[in-house]
Amino acid sequence: MSDHVTSHTVDAVMATAGSKATYTGAGMTVGGWLLSSEFAVLSGLLIGLAGLAIQWYYKHKLTNTEIRLKEEQAQREREAHEARMARYRNEEDRHDGH
Repeated sequence: MSDHVTSHTVDAVMATAGSKATYTGAGMTVGGWLLSSEFAVLSGLLIGLAGLAIQWYYKHKLTNTEIRLKEEQAQREREAHEARMARYRNEEDRHDGH
């Protein structure tokens, strides 16, 4: 379980870092445009696109992890329910037999 938590935390941190890189790139692009610096504009665009790609990847991975964890939880709940129902049926059979 701790591996899931650690992976989940890393994915969330990386998605946040990607978001910050996107904003940094956007800021550099605007700043470069205002200063008429082609290098700053190009650098800002590249950093912004890289940040966007990182953010998308880790958000996608995080969403898939959350979906998988919810499916695993639902499976455990179904198994627990089936076990309870089997126990109730066995108790009914014992009471009917007496």
